[in-house]
Amino acid sequence: MSFFTAGAVWCILAFIILGSEMMLGTLYLLCAAAGCFAAALMYLLDFDLPLQLFTAALVTFLGSCAVFYIRRRIKPTYREDLNSLDAGQRVQVEKVNPDGSAEVTYRGAKWTAVAPHDPLTPGTWEILKADGTRLILKKKLF
Repeated sequence: MSFFTAGAVWCILAFIILGSEMMLGTLYLLCAAAGCFAAALMYLLDFDLPLQLFTAALVTFLGSCAVFYIRRRIKPTYREDLNSLDAGQRVQVEKVNPDGSAEVTYRGAKWTAVAPHDPLTPGTWEILKADGTRLILKKKLF
């Protein structure tokens, strides 16, 4: 009896795919490994090669579809606090433009600053959030 039966080949292939999955981190390779294990199970149940191949393909396809729909439904939640790392920092407004905005220096660059709730005046302001190339400010009380 040879060691390399179809069931052993299916299991070796599944473990190779699992090793690749661990290095790459995609869930689709996990589906392919599950398909190989399903084909190995079909070999153990004494089914012929075409049915083993069909089972491997079917399990891989259905698993990939499931992964696709699950990943699509689980969308990353947008967290404003992670995207506004500048919030709470202070900037100095030197001069206010006629349109109500100001040009301030922050992190070594010139930014356009606006205050939606209060009219801008010279002094120290606190950054509420960064909106593209503009800083949204609120008045610093002290």
